[in-house]
Amino acid sequence: MELSAKNYRTMTGAIDISTRPVGRRFSASRGRVAVPAVLLRWAEQETGRFILWSPVLMALGIALYFALPREPDLAAVMALAVLPGAVWAVAARFRHPAALAGRVVSRAVFFVALGATLATCRTAMVEGPVLPRDVGPAPIEGTLLAREDRPGDQRLTIEPEMIGGLTEDQRPRKVRVTWRGAPTDAGPGDRVRVFGQLMPPPGPAVPGGFDYGRQLYYEGIGGVGFLYAEPRIISRSVRPPLSTRIEQWRGKIAGRIERLTPSPAAPVMAALVTGQRDGIPPEVTDALRDTGMAHLLAISGLHMGLVCGVLFFSLRFLFACHPGWAARYPIKKWAAIGGLLGGTAYLALSGAPVSAQRAYIMAVIGFLAILADRRAISLRNVALAALVIIVLTPEAVMSAGFQMSFAAVTALVAAYDLFQGRGFVRDRGMMGRAGIFIGALFLTSFIAGLATSPMAIFHFNRIASYGLPVNMAVMPLFTLIVMPGAVLGLILMPLGLDVLVWPVVGRALNLILGLTEWVAGHPGAVMQVPQWSGAAWGLVMAGMLFLCLLKAPWRWAGAAVITGGVLLAPFSPRPVLMIAEDMANIGAMGADGQLRLEQRRGGRFTVDQWRQMYGITDERRDLETFPCGEVVCPVPVKGLSVLYAEDLASAASACRRAQIVIWPVWDDHGLGDSCAARLITEETVGQSGPVSVFQRQGAPVFREGNPMRGDRPWRPSVY
Repeated sequence: MELSAKNYRTMTGAIDISTRPVGRRFSASRGRVAVPAVLLRWAEQETGRFILWSPVLMALGIALYFALPREPDLAAVMALAVLPGAVWAVAARFRHPAALAGRVVSRAVFFVALGATLATCRTAMVEGPVLPRDVGPAPIEGTLLAREDRPGDQRLTIEPEMIGGLTEDQRPRKVRVTWRGAPTDAGPGDRVRVFGQLMPPPGPAVPGGFDYGRQLYYEGIGGVGFLYAEPRIISRSVRPPLSTRIEQWRGKIAGRIERLTPSPAAPVMAALVTGQRDGIPPEVTDALRDTGMAHLLAISGLHMGLVCGVLFFSLRFLFACHPGWAARYPIKKWAAIGGLLGGTAYLALSGAPVSAQRAYIMAVIGFLAILADRRAISLRNVALAALVIIVLTPEAVMSAGFQMSFAAVTALVAAYDLFQGRGFVRDRGMMGRAGIFIGALFLTSFIAGLATSPMAIFHFNRIASYGLPVNMAVMPLFTLIVMPGAVLGLILMPLGLDVLVWPVVGRALNLILGLTEWVAGHPGAVMQVPQWSGAAWGLVMAGMLFLCLLKAPWRWAGAAVITGGVLLAPFSPRPVLMIAEDMANIGAMGADGQLRLEQRRGGRFTVDQWRQMYGITDERRDLETFPCGEVVCPVPVKGLSVLYAEDLASAASACRRAQIVIWPVWDDHGLGDSCAARLITEETVGQSGPVSVFQRQGAPVFREGNPMRGDRPWRPSVY
């Protein structure tokens, strides 16, 4: 429907719909018509841009699916998608303003329901057994799918054919185990026999935290564990499949790169080329993470874009050097085909992680646009890439990688559209163009860092204080030397001439690693940020979408929305009491805002998760205790009365004078039924999962891990 001033007034309920000129009808009060006329012009600028919002709406539907307390019925979800689709189809046949509004609303609801439907279908497709309890020590026999050589251990992914006494319907499709002994030489495709302990995939260590078990479920892994004995090879793979041969090639290429590249860059360079990050020392990973450079280790849009871009522009330059080719042949399309083939090879070589798949799909769409004589860089192409990924792997929407990748790309393309055609490069000479190129690299780092910072804060609860200047300092070196050198090294490797490349590239990478290590050692390099509330993060994300996806000037209202989210973030609630799922650790936040711990058993993982999620930075060990040496101990919790009991008599006494009683036993001897306080035992925590307690007007508010996780397929259930 073509919008006009008359149609706009009809849709908004205006009474006067005469055809007299607007200025004549409102000549006495020009202000009354100025706003509708401006809004009309702005609305016309948004025509045909719904495709940009379709992946956003589908992602919203996927998020709603994962927030459900139980698995929905597939038929019911599909019916919910059919209904708004039917309304959309019917409303499209009418031109009435009400039908236009109905079409817009029904279309939006349809894409939200479509996202939920895709997620439901995907879960049904990957459905497989998940271990409900610990199994073992037991023998495990099957095919080795992948081996990761890490500092100090090896991690093996096995497709089991036998696990102890488990039946076929109880046996997971894949298991992942860790071996800490002498390295095994078993390779992908070999049949192996191991002896170890298996456990259900772990859930969130903190209520509402990252669900590692859900991620493993979509990878087909239904059990994790460790080995007691060295893996024994039953038979070698005689005719390995293509996937196994690719894994073997990756291992050989990574080994050669590590031999020829000077340390400490050797394992990092191998990771950039093959995606195998297992050999990178933890201190190098920590330094990159603390300076906001951890994205260098993930094969993502940056790496894929540089590889494809280097190949594309290099081939186009070589073709243009041949006399007459540029005039007679479509050398740009030839270069696009070469870049596409190179990107495909790099995807296979990198092991095709999810981040690389996303980047590859975006590269394919860009090169197809070149072959079709369309713009290669546009928000439409970004939206198409997002749609493809959402259809293939809906669960990726919930990952930090997906969100950060598309936030960065969307922001960069939107900025590109904003600056395009403004004459920044025209008539500036060679030096001017070089300066603009370097400036564009700095601007790219700034925009990408700004766009991804909300996701980094929300998912990792940390801010790399010097991340932006470090990125701006090292990205020119990484872009102009490291990745082009990696491409050149791979091309020359079959000839053996790569021995000239890796030492040079390694020295450049060592400069980057040296800078990150130096910056990470400065005080205040990392700031811990308490977990943002969903409302604060939602406002920031909505504001970013307004800024990037809208075209008319009302897009700048997104800045106000972002500001509202940032101002709301400090008011996110913070727990005053935290209890681990196995009650090995109990944490209390006192009136002084410091964390005190009761550690019944070893292990710091849960405590580290508490510190990360809730922004707890104090490391004084004298604060990490609250036992008082008595059978009843007051727990120093701000605003609440909490007692820690050691035996039945003390627990019964505490139930009469506290709001919360912690008693670390499994059998409460029926005390829970008569306890006036909230009694927390190993049995109750085993059922509820990890517990966080918030204080609201002097009353405790409980947040429990298992209810938040829901009754979903990736949550183990007892058979």
